[in-house]
Amino acid sequence: MNTDGKIAFLEEYGVEASTAIENMMGIETYDEIMNDFYESLPDELSKIDNYKNMGDMPNYAILVHAMKSNARSFGFMKLGEIAYSHEMASKANDVNYVNEHYGEFLNAVKEVQDIISKYKAL
Repeated sequence: MNTDGKIAFLEEYGVEASTAIENMMGIETYDEIMNDFYESLPDELSKIDNYKNMGDMPNYAILVHAMKSNARSFGFMKLGEIAYSHEMASKANDVNYVNEHYGEFLNAVKEVQDIISKYKAL
């Protein structure tokens, strides 16, 4: 599939791909780095989950900050915003917010995983 087709596919799912691909200097780099992000997600989620369960908000904040930055860099703005909310809450040591909204965060990550999985199959 050509670049325009890939961008159209991603944008159908609400991914702001055009700017992300431009920022990464092309679709090849975007695809390569996004694949690395996709492959690292299970391990990152495991670490995030462990920090949440331990109530370790400083380390939780670091990892959700990274998730926010990565998501935004690929155009996954919904996940970026949810991760940002978790980052701010964890920096404020608001364990209740993190716990109450963790399902929303996990759903957003799963949605991104599903989109990337479909994208990789193109």
